Amino acid sequence: MRSMVFALLLFVAGSGFAADDAAPATLIYSGKPGRAPVEVVFDYLKDRIADEHGLSEYRTLSITQQGKGGEIPDHVSLSVQMKGLLDDAVAAQRYTFTLSFDGVWKIDTAHQDWQCRRGGKKGWTQRPCP
Repeated sequence: MRSMVFALLLFVAGSGFAADDAAPATLIYSGKPGRAPVEVVFDYLKDRIADEHGLSEYRTLSITQQGKGGEIPDHVSLSVQMKGLLDDAVAAQRYTFTLSFDGVWKIDTAHQDWQCRRGGKKGWTQRPCP
């Protein structure tokens, strides 16, 4: 029993020290050479935007890209929003990304939000609509 408690204490203490070290960022997706940020995001979202026939379940697709950095931006934020979904619970669905350029565009962060038709909340939520 003592050895189990000791092992548990070592594990907990070790995990506390590991949290202090800066962990390298996890790469979400890396684009191909020559691809623009919007193409990289579209490749990443491929089966969420349309089915295998290229058909979609939304009326409107909006893409907004904003550059950050100098004259030629090497960091961008990009938002993909789908409205008029066939799902009666969901008013809109949104994906937001940050990308950086290092020879190719890479997706650094990705988030998915929903805007529900039902319920008291009119804003965006990180949980799927009921």
